[in-house]
Amino acid sequence: MYIKTTEFVVFTLSFIFICMPNQYLIAQNSDFYSLDQVQEIKLNFDYQDWDYRLDTAKAGKEDYILATSCYINGVKYDSVGVKYKGNSSYKNNQVKNPLHIKLDWILGSQDYQKYSSIKLGNNFSDPSAVREVLSYEILSNYMDCSQANFSKLFINDKYIGLYTNVEAVNKKFCSDHFGSSDHVFVKGNPDKPGNNSTSNLVFNGYDSSKYYIYYGMENVIGWFKLIALMDTLKNNATAIPKILDVDRALWMHAFNSVFSNYDSYTGSFSQNYYLYEDDFGRFLPVIWDLNMSIGGFPGSVGGGGATTVDKITFFNGESTTNRPLLQKLLQNSSYKKMYTAHVRTFCKEFIANKAYETMAIQLQSKVDSLVKTDPNSLTTYSSFKTSLTAAISSGGGFGTAPGISTLMNARLAYFNTVNEFNALPPGISNIVWLKQEPKVGDTLWVNLSITNGTTAFLAYRKNKSYPFEKQPLFDDGLHHDAAANDGIYGTYMIAETKKTQYYIYAENNLAGIFSPERAEYEFYTLEATEAFADINKGDVVVNEFMTSNKTTIIDPSDNKYEDWAELYNNTNQSIDLSGLYLSDDYEKKDKWEFPKGTLIPAKNRIVLWLDEDSSDSSSLHTNFKLSATGEALILSRPDGLVIDSLSFGAIPTDNSYERCPDGLGTFKITTAPSYNKANCNGATSTSETEGVQVLVYPNPADQMVQVQFGNSVSGQLQIADVQGKFRESIPFNGREILNLSVNYLEPGMYVLFFKFDNGFRLTKKLSITGRS
Repeated sequence: MYIKTTEFVVFTLSFIFICMPNQYLIAQNSDFYSLDQVQEIKLNFDYQDWDYRLDTAKAGKEDYILATSCYINGVKYDSVGVKYKGNSSYKNNQVKNPLHIKLDWILGSQDYQKYSSIKLGNNFSDPSAVREVLSYEILSNYMDCSQANFSKLFINDKYIGLYTNVEAVNKKFCSDHFGSSDHVFVKGNPDKPGNNSTSNLVFNGYDSSKYYIYYGMENVIGWFKLIALMDTLKNNATAIPKILDVDRALWMHAFNSVFSNYDSYTGSFSQNYYLYEDDFGRFLPVIWDLNMSIGGFPGSVGGGGATTVDKITFFNGESTTNRPLLQKLLQNSSYKKMYTAHVRTFCKEFIANKAYETMAIQLQSKVDSLVKTDPNSLTTYSSFKTSLTAAISSGGGFGTAPGISTLMNARLAYFNTVNEFNALPPGISNIVWLKQEPKVGDTLWVNLSITNGTTAFLAYRKNKSYPFEKQPLFDDGLHHDAAANDGIYGTYMIAETKKTQYYIYAENNLAGIFSPERAEYEFYTLEATEAFADINKGDVVVNEFMTSNKTTIIDPSDNKYEDWAELYNNTNQSIDLSGLYLSDDYEKKDKWEFPKGTLIPAKNRIVLWLDEDSSDSSSLHTNFKLSATGEALILSRPDGLVIDSLSFGAIPTDNSYERCPDGLGTFKITTAPSYNKANCNGATSTSETEGVQVLVYPNPADQMVQVQFGNSVSGQLQIADVQGKFRESIPFNGREILNLSVNYLEPGMYVLFFKFDNGFRLTKKLSITGRS
């Protein structure tokens, strides 16, 4: 019998950081949003009245002003944009205001660990200082959301205070989580939030100008599609699944309810969410701005303030036409049971066992000394110390913020009085796929046990970018389910890929349940094998690619200038690439799979569009793009063997990186790309002899490395691992030789990024060997 496997998408509970040391550390060698260390950001302006200038810009068009430099964990960036952000959290008479830092505002290629947009919050209305980070940590187990941690902020060498550091929801976020970034992208945030100015998705006719002040839109065509969503919610409820990711919306509503997050779609201002349209025309909700979660914002559809927020109704908003995204979903009996199942899961996994409290205590321990010494804190240290249990005035006209533990205990007590919450759901067990060693293309039957259930379905998909397809489960004795009405259910699906993602849902007249309970965010994975050609290293290679295509080659499928890559077949026979993978991430070599029947002729080439548009079947389109500032390309087999790979640095716009000659030569940047043609026909400008000669020795290394330059040079060396995590940044001024200690690096492959003051860029690989 084939045993099911489980894919845990952010499955491990994030509070494993309990073992973190309490002292804060400079985070140069960790992820920018890692919770193990506090980040450090330093801004420098050429003037001392920076606060006045930021206030003035905020009062005007909310434009950025120029900071001459920004240091992030010691890494310097020149000419960055800075502006104040926020509504209630911003005040022109306070020093500690929330900030948005744009690293690529002037210099478009600047980013820190691929993040160019940095958003810092000032813990407004949160005496605990951990509401936002805690909320995102919990939410990350159930739906795609921002990462968050803490950062110290200095301006002109003066310590401003402790901030929350929250990942921006932008094109990078959409690309990372949804496999595309160029579709309709909506922000639910009215210009002037208020009870009569909300982003509540209420349909008000087809005139888009009626909606301009309520929603942010980056795509003009998007207004038509957003209005279509609102029209569907009001007038065609049966079509909602075609235009909305229903399960993601239910998780959003469940989170807002359980954790009393009412500065949200649910609350009186109906704001702080995004909608992104996926490749299949469905809007995917994303929660944003959780600094006032867990009772920090008193307004709600049901009314009441912070003192009664624990009693806000379980189905808050079910009967109001002013919240159609709530009303229309909860009016569907199955969706209502799914919503209740999600509420039950939140309570089971984080409230009843007090996991949230453990996380809150650890987070507060992490920043305790920083809160105590914060010169511009919006709360007192004594309030911070009692904020888990005591109700404390949050200031700014927002009343009292309840103690986090006090509110969560009361919230759970209230849920335990709700009949729907206490209703007994079905039980799901013994999920068994009947075919051993399945192959791609096989029809696969499954059976499982369901107790106390009346209806059920199997949901499955090819990968995360696809919506789940639903297949009814039967207990009629006709679907490989043993006898009729014996509690053994069966159905089938076709294995269209090597890793099919699936889950089970079952319900009765009173309640529903998912298996796994965190579905659709978490799912099981059924693995099938697929025959692939016996391709060896070097048989097929990356031959040429372009990372920033502005004016050269147009993708005929959508008439856009997009990234592309060319592969070359070095052998004397045609090769079937079916089932092979192409990726830009060494940790996810199976990011994009070549479709069945993809052939590359002998001594010839094929071209792929790297455009995050894998749903386009007119030609080869991957689900990722390349970074113009440099990353990697990896071609690999299903068994993990890497056929060809390379890491590369920054490539100028409309230049390509090509092998010369085809298939075997070394790479050079060329100003004359040879898309789908023989290489080496144009001008090139990347030979080290035309820039700077660099020798790294020894390589591989274990303790020390010497970098030898061909002449006296100045610039900066950054060391990164193959996942793009920067480990060290080293300046060199007027040097011909640079001696580096690398004994702190774990064994593995690293990339050395050289950025010379003359504008030249160079990338070298460095291998660190094991040490005895």
